[in-house]
Amino acid sequence: MEKIKLNYCCFANNTGYGFSALNNIQALENSGHYSIKLKIFGNIKPSKQAISDNLYSILMTMVKKEEDPNAITIYHCIPNMQRRIKNNKRSIGFATFETFDPPLNWIFTLEKNDAIITPSKFNYKIFAHSTIKKPIYYIPHCIDINLYNDKVLPLVNYDKFTFLFFGSWKKRKGYENLIESFIKEFDEKDNVQMLIKTDLPKKAEQYILDYKKEHKIKQGIAPIIIENKILDETVLPRFIKSAHCLIAPHAGEGFFIPGLQCMALKIPVIITNFSGCQDYANEKTAVLLEPSGFILKKEMDGIPQFRNKKWAFIEVSKIQQAMRYVVNNRRNMDEKINFAYNFVRENFNYTRISNLFDTMIQELYG
Repeated sequence: MEKIKLNYCCFANNTGYGFSALNNIQALENSGHYSIKLKIFGNIKPSKQAISDNLYSILMTMVKKEEDPNAITIYHCIPNMQRRIKNNKRSIGFATFETFDPPLNWIFTLEKNDAIITPSKFNYKIFAHSTIKKPIYYIPHCIDINLYNDKVLPLVNYDKFTFLFFGSWKKRKGYENLIESFIKEFDEKDNVQMLIKTDLPKKAEQYILDYKKEHKIKQGIAPIIIENKILDETVLPRFIKSAHCLIAPHAGEGFFIPGLQCMALKIPVIITNFSGCQDYANEKTAVLLEPSGFILKKEMDGIPQFRNKKWAFIEVSKIQQAMRYVVNNRRNMDEKINFAYNFVRENFNYTRISNLFDTMIQELYG
């Protein structure tokens, strides 16, 4: 069987876009159905530490392949970066947005593709309700269940119950309410700590120092640890496994892969019940933070497409209650953990995602 030729355009870094793209590429490569030419936005070298030598070698082989103008181009990036490669005849664009009402200029760009992929049912709904006339396909993000499973051993065996915040240091991620709720709820007498893994560790450290100074907190709070090391995809599962619970009080997400990773490692998840993460986060799989409403923000994280959008509002007290509940009811979390583990392995593995790509390609191009 002749392989289908793809030009896969994406980031190759440790951002959500980068991580999800690399997993899709590996899923398609492992299927044996595709010949992939990789086109990376920016330079992969700054991200080398976040990629193992083996994966780096595989990606470089794809990068060095010659482009075929007849190949199908996959744009795994924001629509503003989706530009047709010269002489390209066929293309499919990703559409990922973190809240309601995607920008009109995104819709215009996405319409230039033959079809659109959305990684969450929330995204499918908001883009389907736009003016897009092209076919929309739901293909969720995936993880390597050979790397993420219940056999993974922790990198560090913490004595204290460890909450993990894992994500970019953006207000949308809810770090302001999280830090406030953690400091209010736990003190040094509690056997609890917070572990932060973010793209801007120095800013995170400074924010915590400023918070303590502003509120005149000199001592007595539960420890907050910030991880500075860059970890490749083989070490990252062990790092995540070191935590006892993921906490994600976000205001909106396109998908949020860390939630999926934690469930695949049998780590309980506390997460906002809104937007893309609802594909895997529900009452059976997670402790849900219910929004108290939605707030229109003129600006969010200085990102143009987020201007004048509505975001979920999570009360500090709800975050406190959820964290305390998990600490006090660790045994009661087993049912959620086990259900989530099986659900993620069944629905977000490489084989399922490559099969969904096969179906899409067949329907679009025969």
